[in-house]
Amino acid sequence: MNKLRDYRKKIDLIDKKIVKLIVIRFKLIKKIAVYKKKNKIKITDKKREMQVIKNIKKHSSKSNQKFVMSIFKNIVDYSKKIQK
Repeated sequence: MNKLRDYRKKIDLIDKKIVKLIVIRFKLIKKIAVYKKKNKIKITDKKREMQVIKNIKKHSSKSNQKFVMSIFKNIVDYSKKIQK
């Protein structure tokens, strides 16, 4: 049982890091929103979205790529909502 508990502790730490990074990402998105508004730049940037997707594909394994892509699609969609 100790191994299971240890694995779960590691998972909990990873989850905590993921949440912290998402929070940091959304704080940066808010700064981008201010910049875009100030400089009259459109919220949606398809070229940038494609670059994000390309980067995610590059860093995910084939076995979980579809799932990871769905997570990042949600993150990108939410990021656009934050910028409105």
